[in-house]
Amino acid sequence: MEYETADIAIIGGGIIGMSCAYELARQGAKRIVVFDKQQPASGTTGGSAGVVCLHDMGELYAALTLVGYHRYQQLRRDHHFTFNAWGSLNVIYEPGVFPPPPDAYHQRFGGGADSIYHQEYLEPDALLRRFPWIKPHGVKGGVFYPNQGFIDPYELVALYERLAVETGQVEIKRNTPVLQIRTHGDSIASLVTRRGLWHVGTVLNAAGPWGARVAELAGSELALTPQRIQVCVATAFDDGVHNAPLTSVPESVQGEGVWCRGELGGTLLFGQHHHTTRSGYTVDPDYVHRINDAAYPPAVEQVYRRYWHLPNSQFLNGWCCVYGTTEDGFPIVSRDSRLSNFYHAVGLNGHGITLHAGIARAVSTLLLHNTTSLDLSDVLGEPASLDFSVLDARRFTSGNLLTFELHGRESSASHIVSEQYTKE
Repeated sequence: MEYETADIAIIGGGIIGMSCAYELARQGAKRIVVFDKQQPASGTTGGSAGVVCLHDMGELYAALTLVGYHRYQQLRRDHHFTFNAWGSLNVIYEPGVFPPPPDAYHQRFGGGADSIYHQEYLEPDALLRRFPWIKPHGVKGGVFYPNQGFIDPYELVALYERLAVETGQVEIKRNTPVLQIRTHGDSIASLVTRRGLWHVGTVLNAAGPWGARVAELAGSELALTPQRIQVCVATAFDDGVHNAPLTSVPESVQGEGVWCRGELGGTLLFGQHHHTTRSGYTVDPDYVHRINDAAYPPAVEQVYRRYWHLPNSQFLNGWCCVYGTTEDGFPIVSRDSRLSNFYHAVGLNGHGITLHAGIARAVSTLLLHNTTSLDLSDVLGEPASLDFSVLDARRFTSGNLLTFELHGRESSASHIVSEQYTKE
């Protein structure tokens, strides 16, 4: 029987799969193959708005955000990667407090003019001069983060693909779905693809919202839910708005939070978001209505016109993508609960663009060194590591769900182990 071989097979060619391929090759893995059922970045990654911002929803998220931001600075410096640093803006409305009280995340992880946490306090007059489309009613001030922004997801995945292939250890198989996973005992023996049989040493499931289906091919279950997310567009250039930062308003749209960021060319993108799996949004990722519901752009328009002055802008249909979500809102980065050579890196809940580098480094640590301790020394500037064992897929059946909270340095629940604090 004819077959090909790979030391590591990655299922999924989005930002997680492609960055993992690069990181694994960089860390010494030998022959790696990436299978994508269509084209790289054609799934959730391509539908992403590419936002790079703070994810302060617990210590794990904060640490992985720092790793991601650190990687973007490297890509900008070494490969002239495009990072649109248009910033993010937190507008504080009555009855909010301005200036805001000290932020625990900023105190612990911030510092320096180049930090993703670097911020400027804007009094109302200064805020409205800089962002004149914001209506003044109820505005008490704002916090502007100039180092945040957005990227082009296709450019990012293409760069990782080029860097991965240049190692000589990575092969990308486009339009090559994995159709069957064959097991022997407690491990995967081979993959049946559109283009034949592959004998593999290790398999990484990086299939995004298709992750549970990939697990099913191997006879495993994964607590991952595909959910539809809408993004609509406004023609802000009709009102002279350009380079708008990431921001939002203090009101939901159809019961759902909505972010907004400027886009190249002067449009505005408005996107749904929720941090955990929610009822009413679950879909089959292969059969998804790819444009907005008819009522969605008018609903966004109705809310945002109350806070922003956009008299000439038109709110138009945009697109939809599918997130892989989890019950507690945290990723799954772990060995499979049944199979010894099967691993998962899924469930980014829409945060993959910011977190991808941290996830890729965690995957490399897990697959190549069989440890869940991720070195953060280069990112935090001190000897420190992140214990990501809590991202185990089995937490959903054991009831050990994670929560969005910041653990203190002295807390026994902290996931960051720092030699400095240990010595103290």
